[in-house]
Amino acid sequence: MKLFDVYPVYPIEPVKALNYTVWDSEGKEYLDLYGGHAVISIGHSHPHYVKSISEQVAKIGFYSNSIVNKLQEKVAERLALASGYKDYTLFMCSSGAEANENALKLASFHTGRKKILAFDKAFHGRTSAAVEATDNPGIKAPINQNNLVEFLALEDVDGVRTKLTSKEFACVIIEGIQGVGGLDLPSTNFLKVLRTICDETGTILILDEIQSGYGR
Repeated sequence: MKLFDVYPVYPIEPVKALNYTVWDSEGKEYLDLYGGHAVISIGHSHPHYVKSISEQVAKIGFYSNSIVNKLQEKVAERLALASGYKDYTLFMCSSGAEANENALKLASFHTGRKKILAFDKAFHGRTSAAVEATDNPGIKAPINQNNLVEFLALEDVDGVRTKLTSKEFACVIIEGIQGVGGLDLPSTNFLKVLRTICDETGTILILDEIQSGYGR
């Protein structure tokens, strides 16, 4: 059995890393500015990270969320203190797509509505609802093409107001910075207007911060 080809693969095999340096199987050294899709940009092989992971794996590597996990509670407490969102609840996911799937589903549950408003060049993931809210027809299977998502250009305030006034939309989903779309950013004013229109129309505003989240 061979591996499924998801991405074009570069002919590089990293075998060792330290801080910001990576070495491949041929002994070649690289300056790592990649950080694993920019989602774990903490450097490589930090002593504290290595010690913590090693100690935990030696105790227990994995168990279900159906039991008490004090480590998760500790993370939630620290995030609350660091971010200032003490009254929020934390739902831990394995990926950005999974986080977006849950956000979209919760928005639909909460509002009782089906439609989603997204933006041109958006990328929210490759799973069911997340890929439907992604502006890339090439990665959507027929099962993902349910005509429940509409796209507008960034900064199109009039378009947003017209769409949301219909009260057909469960949510608006937008990236703080469009990673796959080309590093385009919505303006601060546009995000503030989105917040206002969503509040006025009972629409949930989802900020997909996979690329621009707290601490990046």
